[in-house]
Amino acid sequence: MSDEVAAELARLREAVETLTQGLRMMVETQATQSEMLRVILEAATEEAGESPLPGLLTQIVERLDEQTGILHRIEVVAGGGLASDAQNEDEDRAGQRLAASVPRQ
Repeated sequence: MSDEVAAELARLREAVETLTQGLRMMVETQATQSEMLRVILEAATEEAGESPLPGLLTQIVERLDEQTGILHRIEVVAGGGLASDAQNEDEDRAGQRLAASVPRQ
């Protein structure tokens, strides 16, 4: 097998793995959203009390952040780049967001 064919197969495998990861995360997000909707419906029919809604909303935000990173990797791989390069960029951005969110005294 030529080096060119081997490289293309490796790129295709990486693209499939990235797409699979994105689909898995989408399903997880849908499950979280379904749970959130269930809690909202329960809250609408019950007396006020402690609600898991804030935690569920936090989970949705986290999943959306993860999906944004995966979509970026899919875009890079679809353009012929390497998913590992895109993941490194995503990790750098996440570190910058974390640093920006820390209150300064």
